[in-house]
Amino acid sequence: MPKYILLLLLSLSTFLLKAQNNQACDVKNNAFISGENLDYVITYNWAFVWTDVGGVKFKVSNDSIFGKDVYKLKGTGVTFSFYDWFFQVRDVYQSWVNPDNLLPVYYHRDVDEDGYIIDIKYRYDFDSLVAYSEVEKTRKPYFQDTVDIFPCTYDVVSAVYKARNIDFSKYKKDEVIPIKILLDNEIHDIFVRYSGKQVKKVRGVGKFKTIRFTVSLVAGDVFKEGDYLTVWVSDDENRIPVWIESPIIVGTIKARLVNYEGLKHPLKSMIKKY
Repeated sequence: MPKYILLLLLSLSTFLLKAQNNQACDVKNNAFISGENLDYVITYNWAFVWTDVGGVKFKVSNDSIFGKDVYKLKGTGVTFSFYDWFFQVRDVYQSWVNPDNLLPVYYHRDVDEDGYIIDIKYRYDFDSLVAYSEVEKTRKPYFQDTVDIFPCTYDVVSAVYKARNIDFSKYKKDEVIPIKILLDNEIHDIFVRYSGKQVKKVRGVGKFKTIRFTVSLVAGDVFKEGDYLTVWVSDDENRIPVWIESPIIVGTIKARLVNYEGLKHPLKSMIKKY
């Protein structure tokens, strides 16, 4: 369904933090640079019918905030115009991160899903181990809060880029690793399992050598108890997600890479270009 486009982004974010642990908060960025852009098409399946319903874009740029030079990491999700009459999605997720260690400085979630608005902001203070939040939702009062965090706490966008700098070769197949992420004013523990390497074909782009993982999902309105997300990332220094699959309450969604530009390294994982 179109409204799950950015929820897939959230799941992708929690998944990709797989290799992060409490000793790896200061991993130096070697996977991306300002100017990188990644585009995905979201496909929804219900009753044996697969339909492209929307897209997700990731963009990296240089910026400054609170007097600090930062990377601005931006993820957007939209329904294609054909489906706007049914359920229009215009979602934006942004994270401003410290370029030295990729810890988040500020986060803004601006969601409009068929007229339902969610506006959430976090300002991270790792010296005091707290995040100051502002939350506003349709038909709910605006409120502010202070959330206790851990030294390696990320939001759903910074998690994606942080994890791309991990040396996945240090982890054994089927190894399960817990991670922490701040989502909806709560710290969530997510468990991720490394599933090995695999060659993956991405329609219209190419055939890739990939690293495959699964992640347990939080049961609720979108996911059922016991569901997990599967992600394939390029097996090279870029570590870009090339394919994602996830069950939802009704049907299944997939995201496939359709365009990339501004990569820091050659895409050596590509075996064949289509």
